Amino acid sequence: MDNLETLGAEPEYPTFKGLALEPETAFRQIATLIEAGLIISVIDGEDKSDLSDCVFILARQYAEAAHDYAMENGK
Repeated sequence: MDNLETLGAEPEYPTFKGLALEPETAFRQIATLIEAGLIISVIDGEDKSDLSDCVFILARQYAEAAHDYAMENGK
């Protein structure tokens, strides 16, 4: 099956805003979000602090969703 055909298809795994909730994947992606937020906060001035705040909020929400998923599924 061509990858273009699968665009817009429902994923076969649970997600949070398109990010996988499986613990192994979620931990890596949360770490990447935190790293990105730190980089943004260091390289940009005060005018860009809102962007890093948004990244950190997304990481927190994602961590909560991944935790809830793991608790519900005994992982």
